[in-house]
Amino acid sequence: MKTTVEANKKGIQGVTIDPELNQYDNVVLFPEKLAKAKEQLKKSGLPKLPETKHNR
Repeated sequence: MKTTVEANKKGIQGVTIDPELNQYDNVVLFPEKLAKAKEQLKKSGLPKLPETKHNR
């Protein structure tokens, strides 16, 4: 495995994502925190974004 320093010397950029992490797709790892975040969003809602030409 190449270290970050070795990869940077060769001009390689980017990040390689380990395929073993796919086992965590659609799995809630912290259900208590998710429930708390959902409750906070119900109370306060999402902030309104200013209208710009990019987010119409």
